[in-house]
Amino acid sequence: MTTRDPLTVIGFDLGNTNLSAAVVTATGKVVSRWREDNPRSEGAQASLRVVEQMLRRTAEEFPQVAAVGLGFGGPVDVATGEIRRSHHTEGWEGLRLGEWVGERLGLPAYVDNDANAGGLGEACFGAGRGAPSLLYVNVGTGIGGAVIIGGRIHHGAHSNAGEIGHVVLTPEHGPVCTCGKRGCVEAWASGDALGTAAWEALAADPKRESALRELSAGQVTGRAVSETAAKGDVLALEVLDQTGWYLGVAIAAACNVLDPELVVIGGGVSEDNPAYLQAVDRALRTYGTPPVAENTRLAAAELGYEAGVVGAAAVALQALGGVE
Repeated sequence: MTTRDPLTVIGFDLGNTNLSAAVVTATGKVVSRWREDNPRSEGAQASLRVVEQMLRRTAEEFPQVAAVGLGFGGPVDVATGEIRRSHHTEGWEGLRLGEWVGERLGLPAYVDNDANAGGLGEACFGAGRGAPSLLYVNVGTGIGGAVIIGGRIHHGAHSNAGEIGHVVLTPEHGPVCTCGKRGCVEAWASGDALGTAAWEALAADPKRESALRELSAGQVTGRAVSETAAKGDVLALEVLDQTGWYLGVAIAAACNVLDPELVVIGGGVSEDNPAYLQAVDRALRTYGTPPVAENTRLAAAELGYEAGVVGAAAVALQALGGVE
């Protein structure tokens, strides 16, 4: 990949919990960043007001920025920049977000799904540098994915490639997903699923010892499970192993179809929990066909806290020809 400085863009990550903006150079360096709470409970318009304020402030302080890249937490029609759906907040559907931002800032704006953006960021500046093909999977509140081939996002015919979180593992049973289907890998293996699985395990065996038992139902979250597992709690570690195994089964199936050189796992759940990644790896080696099981590399994402904004910036940089 080649880069040309001093090209600088704004990377904006529209997360379900936080809205993050950053000024990013063509080498992936974050010059400055801001983060605000996403008022999603008040609907899309409330979120958009904060987005506009943050972008205007950033563009005013850094007038040299050439474009804006946006990663949105939901399906996006890349050809039009239109938001297809948000599984968490009403009011986004049908909005052409790139046009909306461009009209307000007078800058070109490029929109993609946040997982696609994260995958491109890892391919350009993180764990996927130099890999001819990779599957990126982000595990947080939900599960998103991206397919990167030749350093570019493979969107597929319907801008839907990489949606590994909504691969159905158990169509006849299993938890209901945010998408409405039953048994999606997101419903089995996401951060939210971690908390649900732990609470159900506690309820199924009232005598089972665990530090999680000291918490109320609402407090047994994915983060709580992760933190408890890091302290050696056996039940929490078992839950991580179970949920990581489900994700690994889905990844093995995807690898059997795509045959990528590398799988990169990102997001808070994977970054905090080596046991989760070990379970993913074990399932990949078990259910991958022999070439996949033997040769596909699995790596933790490298961008960490900066993944959302750097990935969004990578979308804009690539559109401008600033990174190949």
